[in-house]
Amino acid sequence: AEAVDPVKTASVPSGWAVQVASSPKQSEAQAFLDKTSKQAPKVLADAAGFTVAFEKDGVTYYRARFGGFSSKDAAWDACNALKKKKISCYAVQQ
Repeated sequence: AEAVDPVKTASVPSGWAVQVASSPKQSEAQAFLDKTSKQAPKVLADAAGFTVAFEKDGVTYYRARFGGFSSKDAAWDACNALKKKKISCYAVQQ
C-alpha cells in the first residue's frame, strides 16, 4: 500500500465548506480562520479550518474555509449562525 500524504488528505475536507474570507496572503487567510473560530467556537466546533489557493488574473489568492459539513443544509446553517455574529460567509461544495 502507498503511504498517504497526511497534509494533502487532511487539508481539504470533502463535502461542504463555509468560506469566510479570501486574501492575497496565506497568513492573512489563516489569521482570519483563527479569529473566526475564536468568535464562533460553538458554531465551528466540528469544522476544520483550512486555506485553498486559487489564481485570478495571474495573482494567487487564498480562500479561508471551514470544512467537514456533511450537507448543504449543515453548511448553510453554520453560515447563518456566523452571519448573526456579523461574519460574512457562504457555503460551497468541495
